Amino acid sequence: MAMQKRFTVVLFLGMAVVASADPLSLKEAIQRARQNNPQIQANKAGLERTESEKTEAFSRFMPELTVSGKVTKIDEPITIDLRSMRTAILGSNYGSTYTSVYTVTQPTLGEAGASSVANASATAGQQALAAQLPEDEFEIQVQDDLFFNATASLVWPIFTGGRIFSAYQAASENVDAQKAAYDAKENAVLMEVCSRYFTLRLAEELTALRDTTRITLEQHVEQAKKLESGGQISRAERLRAEVALAEAENEWENAKRDLSLSRLALANTIGGDTAVSTVTPIQSVTPQGSLESYKQRALEIHPGLRQLRMEKKRSERAVTVARGDYFPTIALFGQKELYTNDLTILQPEWAVGVNMEWNLFHGGETAGKVASAKATEREVQSLENKATEDISLLVEKRWRELEYAQGRLVSLKKTEELADESLEDQKKAFEAGVATSLDVVDAQLALSRLKVAMLQANYQSMIALAGLLETSGEVDRISEILEK
Repeated sequence: MAMQKRFTVVLFLGMAVVASADPLSLKEAIQRARQNNPQIQANKAGLERTESEKTEAFSRFMPELTVSGKVTKIDEPITIDLRSMRTAILGSNYGSTYTSVYTVTQPTLGEAGASSVANASATAGQQALAAQLPEDEFEIQVQDDLFFNATASLVWPIFTGGRIFSAYQAASENVDAQKAAYDAKENAVLMEVCSRYFTLRLAEELTALRDTTRITLEQHVEQAKKLESGGQISRAERLRAEVALAEAENEWENAKRDLSLSRLALANTIGGDTAVSTVTPIQSVTPQGSLESYKQRALEIHPGLRQLRMEKKRSERAVTVARGDYFPTIALFGQKELYTNDLTILQPEWAVGVNMEWNLFHGGETAGKVASAKATEREVQSLENKATEDISLLVEKRWRELEYAQGRLVSLKKTEELADESLEDQKKAFEAGVATSLDVVDAQLALSRLKVAMLQANYQSMIALAGLLETSGEVDRISEILEK
């Protein structure tokens, strides 16, 4: 009991030494890791990216509206030459006038006279008509050599063989899959936080325990020196006590180094200052539920399994998307010219219609896509089956680790009081001269080893419990369980 009191005092003093350190509960460490851990932040950004991809997939249901404009310079203006039409008109006019005049005058003037009069009349009429039809008006410019265009176009696919809908569903399921992946990675980080937090707590308590042992052995060495000077013990017994003290001092120094490294490791995981100390103690823990209940919960909500289930749905969608290439694509379209000054006579100001595109043969590419998607579906199913077996086995392993640690604690607790009592008896016997210094040292070291073993067993049980919670993605519940 005396050593236990000393250990409590030393642990309190050890905490006072790091009073400048930030006292941190396990719950606070988990919260800090969620806010600061780079891996969690990177995974969060990845999740946001997949949510943006879902928005992008939804946009394919909407029409696509574009506005385009351009200015063009060509080598020369584009014209339509209609002078041959003018020539034909004039020729037709000449012929009809000649025939009419000849027919009227031939009976009275005879053939020669009628022909002369008809030719003169037809020529005069042709010249008059030619004056009314200037030649340059029959050469029409339809496009200048520098012209502008501004067009608004709309395309709206109304049937794609299910490709757009399936792609959107796959994007939605990808968000769920990435949420599960995010939970799995966060769960792994939080498991690391728990492990490093309790490693730091173990290092703090071991340092205090090693210091208690060192102080107790220092007192024993001082007492041995007095007894040696009084002739009650030999020099060899005093030397044995000093050797034990030197070993205890080495173990204390090693414990302090381990403490420093453990503090650095925790700070690295949660982000922030390395000057942190723990306040959640290492304690005996009991699982809340049976082995079968933990297995069932893990198989239902383990983030890795949830991710594979979502990936399986995505692979099913991929088959539908691939099969969509067997069907035509039908789309509505519309076009409006926003700048009409430079339009040619052949260009409309607006147009609407329906477009269909059907790729009837492209070398078996679609069949290959369908086969690949089906193979991916089978692959994901196999991975899910394997993960189910592995997780069930992992729960069993973590449960047995917890049982083993609890069994060790029961065994160690039975001998704790006996070891403490034995040390007190050896000290009294040494003072009375009926026990050697070696007896006291051995009893002291035996009690110290026992306390170390108990600390480690409690530590192992807490890590096993955290690991058990990790199998269902609920590491963050450990602080709630410890509070209860």
